[in-house]
Amino acid sequence: MLKLASFLILATSTLALDLSETIVSGDFWRKNAETSLQEAYVQRPDASHLRTTGISFGSLETGEVIINLAGERPASLQAMIYNKGDDGAIEADKFKDMLAEARSAIDEATGVRGKARSGGSDTAVKLKAWEWKWDAGIIRLEASSTGRKKDFEAEFIRLTAGPDAKALNSGGARDSASKRDLRNSITTEEDGTVWLKNVPMVDQGQKGYCVPATLARVFAFYGMDKVDQHALAAVCDSSADGGTTSQGMEQAMRDVCKKFHTKFIVIDDYVTNLKSALESYNKFAKRADKDSLGLYDDVFGQADPKVLRQARAGKNAQISKWMKDIKKNIDSGTPVIWMVMLGIYQEEIGLPQSRGGHARLIIGYNMKKKTIIYTDSWGAEHARKTIKAEDAIGMTTGRYVIKLR
Repeated sequence: MLKLASFLILATSTLALDLSETIVSGDFWRKNAETSLQEAYVQRPDASHLRTTGISFGSLETGEVIINLAGERPASLQAMIYNKGDDGAIEADKFKDMLAEARSAIDEATGVRGKARSGGSDTAVKLKAWEWKWDAGIIRLEASSTGRKKDFEAEFIRLTAGPDAKALNSGGARDSASKRDLRNSITTEEDGTVWLKNVPMVDQGQKGYCVPATLARVFAFYGMDKVDQHALAAVCDSSADGGTTSQGMEQAMRDVCKKFHTKFIVIDDYVTNLKSALESYNKFAKRADKDSLGLYDDVFGQADPKVLRQARAGKNAQISKWMKDIKKNIDSGTPVIWMVMLGIYQEEIGLPQSRGGHARLIIGYNMKKKTIIYTDSWGAEHARKTIKAEDAIGMTTGRYVIKLR
């Protein structure tokens, strides 16, 4: 058996739940999803998805499995056979062997021989793909890698399954939501909080995929589930541990957005924020008898948190200007991709101390309270959080939006 993504196996049982028989017969698509998966460890990241592990398809074991729901029934399924974020880097020969074993296992389980097919134009990356069709369902196996020989890098191998081709073909650029749909997602609460409901959760797990996962959430909110975090990790050149650079994300997203009929817009980037923060901070640091910082210092990590807050958001005009951009986008049904630098500032505002860059989504605001609503790609319990605007501004390293054309 292929044994992958072992750290993700959260089920109390060590035996994988074999779904091959029920998928081949078509029964899986006709039954309640949670009932069918009751022997597995299941999470519900949002209303339209289930997330599980410990699933097999005949002799083929999988890592993370995402079930797309239509009501309470499964509409389609995506299972990761391999991805570099969870399983680490592998050599070209190992990747090739995994792919061959997966194809053989699906042949055996379905009784159908898979046929090579085009990876399709409605995907974020180039794919090698195979398809198995029978009267009760369809399975596709897709593989992505970059480079050759010395610069080879395996990206992912994934299995998708559904009752018919329509179920697997949805979630592309042609299925994007209308601007009216996006505006209908806007909710206003009694206290004046305005926020976007129904932003799908994409859980990055233990890997450094906060940028790909956050971007995937925006595309999924727009109805384009095919632009998933693993494909975006390949496009953005993300690593499992090191994450994604701002420059890599910006260039990659311009390319992806052209393909998916969307537009990538920079509100403010890392360089703009760094220069602005450094100039303002040093003025206030001098008055407070604190050490000044240079361009090559870890500005967001070494800065005195109180001075940093005062320098970047000490005036109402600074907060109002920053929130005006947030309001404009949320009011049009557009979530804001929010890049932050986590450091000593975290501890100052009562959050667990951690370091490094991180990507979040801003999904709402309250102009009267001067707060923003945001979400992290860490699972359902992180779907909605609130932070004061002055604290948010202090840690900001970039803000971006993806808009429907």
